[in-house]
Amino acid sequence: MVDSVYANIRAALELTLSGVSGLPPFARQNVDFDPTPDDTFIRAQFTPTQRRPSVRGPDPEMQYLGLYNLLVCTPENVGAGPGLQIAELLVETLDATKSATNSGVIVRIEYAELGLSYPDPPHYCTPVTISWYSYH
Repeated sequence: MVDSVYANIRAALELTLSGVSGLPPFARQNVDFDPTPDDTFIRAQFTPTQRRPSVRGPDPEMQYLGLYNLLVCTPENVGAGPGLQIAELLVETLDATKSATNSGVIVRIEYAELGLSYPDPPHYCTPVTISWYSYH
């Protein structure tokens, strides 16, 4: 299997979050996950957005940019607090002063922000958007 830049970037972000205690299970892309109404979980979506040369000329280093969207879902009718607490932990872990690494790949965080919480019965969800970039 060919070593993928995108796979290493995603793995670096996931590895960073796997070291944080107190996070609920992750629902990852293309992996079966069937939560019950009482489950708290995080739905993760890795989205590459751009691949551009960082300079002009032959064989330039490439800049990769993208979003790591995390949706914190808690049971309905327990208030916004539990989901916000988890979302804030995600933002603190992957904020703009941090980077993530995996297999020599360094992923820098451009920003981390919370979105507007909303009901998604039987859960109440709070989105977290992590903007990342990496050079290769």
